[in-house]
Formats: sequence, structure tokens, C-alpha cells
Amino acid sequence: MICYRQNPPRKNIIKIGLVFLTVISGQNIYASDVPVPEEYGATGGNSLAFGGSVASAMGGVSAVRANPSLLALEKEYAIHAAYHWPSAGRDFYQLGVVDGKTSSVAAGFTYTGALDNYQGIASKNPSETSSPNSVGNVSKDSPIVRRAAAAFAMPIGKVYAGVEGGFVEARNPTDTLFEEGAARIKGFTLGFGLAAHLSQAFRIGVSAENLANKKVQFAAPTYYRAASSYFFGDTASVHIDYRRREAITMYEGQTPSLTFVDDGNPPTTVVQAENFANASTSIKIYDLLRVIGAVGQTKSQDSAATQVAGGLSLINEKFNFSYQVLRPNLAKDSVHHALSFGLEMAM
Repeated sequence: MICYRQNPPRKNIIKIGLVFLTVISGQNIYASDVPVPEEYGATGGNSLAFGGSVASAMGGVSAVRANPSLLALEKEYAIHAAYHWPSAGRDFYQLGVVDGKTSSVAAGFTYTGALDNYQGIASKNPSETSSPNSVGNVSKDSPIVRRAAAAFAMPIGKVYAGVEGGFVEARNPTDTLFEEGAARIKGFTLGFGLAAHLSQAFRIGVSAENLANKKVQFAAPTYYRAASSYFFGDTASVHIDYRRREAITMYEGQTPSLTFVDDGNPPTTVVQAENFANASTSIKIYDLLRVIGAVGQTKSQDSAATQVAGGLSLINEKFNFSYQVLRPNLAKDSVHHALSFGLEMAM
């Protein structure tokens, strides 16, 4: 446990942060399999450094998906961009804008896209199934072509409430490396969030993402989140998050074949949902620098893993820049890197 009252020397905190990032990131990026591509849960902003689960931690672009009610917390008009190098699969980018200034109803929009083509869930040629981004016949790449989400939030007394609508376009998971002309699957989802300050320093939040997702469940599983945060002024904060994700059979069930139904959904099997608990902290140093760290435990189907994450952020009144890393399984060598940039606009 970190005791903030003792105010440890700032140089020591920076050294600890740099060592933490080195431990996370100094590994072979393609050394192990990733059951579900990290693109599924990447909500943008600085959320990766917090372990990817930020249902009460902060507003901004990450709130659009993680908890839309948090958009109403910050009176800002800002744009955001991020580029991700996941532990396996295609690189992807995220763009976003939030507006909490021009109206009593805060709004936000995020977009996720990839520059390269989907690799396919499996290859017709057995000799092609051992590429760095596949394990057996299962691709470690996300089938996403693009995601977009728009959210709105407003205060209702001492409670903040928000709603979100998402659009998903994905390649059919039956596609292989040799089927570039296959049709894409599109669908819409719904989400909501609530947050409340129980005191000036203590905040809680709950949210649901990707409801009504039957057509695109394989690309947009339902997430339920619950979290609490405690803020030591503007100097430091600690956060506890719980997340439950609907199982994705094509990754977490039996090894898929090329006999999926035409709408892209795998055959119905009983697969346990993922449960994830995460603890994270953010510490402000030298007025501009923040050191972020997180550790979490995930359990899905018959496997469990400990993940660690961290980041360094430069923040002032007009812009922020951060480098973030996530190691989704401490026992494995796969690492997810991301760079993000945000700019607040004058209105």
C-alpha cells in the first residue's frame, strides 16, 4: 500500500515508475498467445495504463465506452488520438472528441480503426497456421474493421447519468487469409453508466457496454463494470475496478473450425464469462508528470492470469501526452504498447 502522506522523494518515485515500465515492456512481443485481442477492451485515453478498467477513475474519451456518465465531470472541449501496438495482431488507432463546455449535456465520440487487413480466424492451408499472430488455427487478431461510439451525460442531482450508442463493423470470423472479398458484418449496440460522489474525495461508478449486441457479439461482447475511486486532492488517486465480460466463444471456447454460421457467430457453447479485478493508482510529480500503475487478476473459463500495466503522462492545462504499457499475463511475455496525445481546445 502506498502512503501518500509521507511524500517520498520525487526522484525515487520516478525511478520506481521507470523500473516498473521496464519490467512490463522489456520482453519479446510475440512470445505467447493472447486469448482475446486487447483491442476489444481498449477504451482510449490513458485507460491502458490503468489496466484498461476505469469505470470511476476519469472522464475524457475513455469515459465514452467505460462509463459515459463520467463525461459530465469535466468541463472541457478536447480532442484525443492514440496509436496501439498490441501484443499480437494488427496495430490500431483511436480518435476521440469530448465536449463538456458548450452545453449542459456533455457529449463524446470515439473511433477505432486499423490500417491493415484482418488476417482471418484460420487458414485453409495448415502450413500457414503457425504465423506469429496465430496459435494453431486461432488468429490472435481482432476482426474489427472499425468501431464508433457516441455518448451523452448530464448531472441529475448528485448523480451523473450517461447513455452510449455504438456501431461495429467487422470481418466475418470465418474469413481466411485467402478470402479478401468476403462480406462484412455490421451492427449497433447500447450502453449506459451512472456515477456518484459519496464525498468530495470518494466516487463510485457502474456501467454496461455493448447491450443488444446479438448480431455482433463476436466483435462487441457485453461488458459490465463497477468501480470506486479515492482522490487525494490533485496529487494522487487510487482506484478499484471490477469488470465482467461476456465470453467470446471463438477465442475462449473450443478451437473453431470453418463451419460457423453465415452471420459470423460461432456455434452456441457454454463458456464462462471473464471476471477481472483491478487496482490502480496515479501520482502527480513536478506539476506536469504523472506516474500510473496497475495490477489486476483475470479469470475466464479454466484459466487465470495476473496482469500489470503502467504509464508516464505529461499533462498541463492545454495538452497531455502519455506512453502506456500493458502486460496481459505476467507469466507470459506478450506486451501491449500505446502512445496517446490529447489537446484541449479554446471555446
